[in-house]
Amino acid sequence: MAIDRQDAPVTSGAVAPDVSAVAPEVTVADGYWRRTFQSLSNPHFRALWLSMLLMMGGMNMQMVARGLLAWDLTHSYQMMGMISIGFAPPMLIFGMFGGVVADRIDRKRMIQIGQLGMVANAAVIATAIYTDTITIWYLFIASIFQGTLFAFLMPARQSIIPGIVGDNLMANALALNGMGMSLMTLGAPAIGGMIYAWAGPAAAYDTILLFNASSLIFSAMLPSVIAAGKRRNVLGDLSDALRYAARNRTVIGLLLIALGTTMFANAARNFLPAYVDDVFGKTIEAGGPQTVGWLLAVFGAGAFLGSLFIAGLRRGAHRGLWLIASTFLSGVAVVGLGVAPILASAFVFLFFMGLADAGRRSLNNALLMEVVDDEYRGRISGIWMMNFGFMPIGIVLFAQLSDIWDIRVASVVAGTGLLVTGAWFLVVDRYIRRL
Repeated sequence: MAIDRQDAPVTSGAVAPDVSAVAPEVTVADGYWRRTFQSLSNPHFRALWLSMLLMMGGMNMQMVARGLLAWDLTHSYQMMGMISIGFAPPMLIFGMFGGVVADRIDRKRMIQIGQLGMVANAAVIATAIYTDTITIWYLFIASIFQGTLFAFLMPARQSIIPGIVGDNLMANALALNGMGMSLMTLGAPAIGGMIYAWAGPAAAYDTILLFNASSLIFSAMLPSVIAAGKRRNVLGDLSDALRYAARNRTVIGLLLIALGTTMFANAARNFLPAYVDDVFGKTIEAGGPQTVGWLLAVFGAGAFLGSLFIAGLRRGAHRGLWLIASTFLSGVAVVGLGVAPILASAFVFLFFMGLADAGRRSLNNALLMEVVDDEYRGRISGIWMMNFGFMPIGIVLFAQLSDIWDIRVASVVAGTGLLVTGAWFLVVDRYIRRL
């Protein structure tokens, strides 16, 4: 496997060992199920996968708890929007710098520092709740801090995977990573919603803290991995990565489709607490926090099944077309959520939203890491992470439409944006279609 045991960061002008070149490649297994879970036979990837599983579990519970707490404190769409987009500006500002750091220093060390910050973030909010000093601004600052951590943490987590499993299993490992995220989206929101409803926000944040601390323990089991290639100063590394991306039409297409879908697809999820309260809250079938948790769990079930399918895809299986198809399915599901006549139909549309989300997220990231050279993977992953920094455009529009007209209208507009994005890439971008 692609492991470099050096702990010192790569300095300007130095050349790190070409870890991917010396990695023994593993032959892709025959048989769908053996191929689907093959990367988990690697003990280092298992540690990374379990660490990610716990981190995403904490993040998904925090998403529910923070949204419910923000709504309980303010009952304002605008304030919920602020909490939802607080993480985005740091990711936009620091995303590329996080990628530069991931290509310069030990990626294991970077993961551990970021995970320690996640522990501290949850601990501060839990303390504020226990001392009855919690305000909406605590949640807003926590959202900003989380975005800053993710700008550095996620490029390291994504770019370390090829160095652990090798190029042949890279797409499989990235898809399994996405499957693990989906698994946590399946169970963690329901757990978070139920803990919040039965024991209150303090207990919910205690659970989030436990998940993040456990993730930190598993990250200590990872090997050290440092990217290959020559290093310049930070701005020089950034300009190199931008020129590299600009010369590669496939990379540009994958980055743009990630941007287009992120802007429209996540707003509906972020406003689920308000959606349930406003649309179904006056009916006997709706159950407040529990309903939000179960809706997100159904979303996660769809995402889990979608990721499982993606993990078993071979190269040459028209994966670009699957990526575009998942964008169309997202659009149909978000529009459907806007016109859902009863709560049961909202569950159905959330399932298909999750199914499509797996295709967009797991497949987009796997294809991107596959077509990028190892020395640029951290920086390109950082650029990819920046697309989350543009989420405020979609979220602010969603909040404005919800306040002016109705949250159902906002869902229809967001879904239409996804359909237009899918149509554009199907008709115009032949590089994505050929993947």
